[in-house]
Amino acid sequence: MDLRDPETIREIYERHSRGIFNYACRLVGDYQWAEEILQETFLRAFSRAETFRKGARVSTWLYRIAMNLCYDHLRSPKNRPKVSLSQRWSSSDGEESTGLGDRLESPEGTPREAAEESEVATLIRQAIDTLPEKEKNVVLLRHYQGLKFREIAEVTGLTPRTVQNCLRRGRDKLSQRLTRLGLNPEKVA
Repeated sequence: MDLRDPETIREIYERHSRGIFNYACRLVGDYQWAEEILQETFLRAFSRAETFRKGARVSTWLYRIAMNLCYDHLRSPKNRPKVSLSQRWSSSDGEESTGLGDRLESPEGTPREAAEESEVATLIRQAIDTLPEKEKNVVLLRHYQGLKFREIAEVTGLTPRTVQNCLRRGRDKLSQRLTRLGLNPEKVA
């Protein structure tokens, strides 16, 4: 596989960009930063194609780059601008438009169901955010990105056994937190 070939680059991007973006978004909690991390992941990958080990999986290599970029971002003391969904925006012609939240597609189902789902998703996200860094990363890679233990071990630099232990501890902590919040962890999964 020639990582300098434009067609190969396009195929790899199409195959992996959505997963890398979702992973970065869940890890840093911000769409704009996740987009930046996605772009930087592919820029670094293709500018440093010679660092790719033959026989390794491209996906684990990309997730490793993305993970490092996410951690760099999370450790950075930079101001991280937040955008409110209700904030009004001015168009280029000076007219005020509706809030960003008004532009989002409405969810399927009744408003009540959507609100309950959103509330549960928020509680799960908050519970995941309280996990220690290693456990959080393993839970995200396993449950949201669908990586296997061996792949997670390659991405994180942990042994497969440590990955299993981190996942077990992370699941246990999540289960306890969700139970304390009044949610049944078995129905949430």
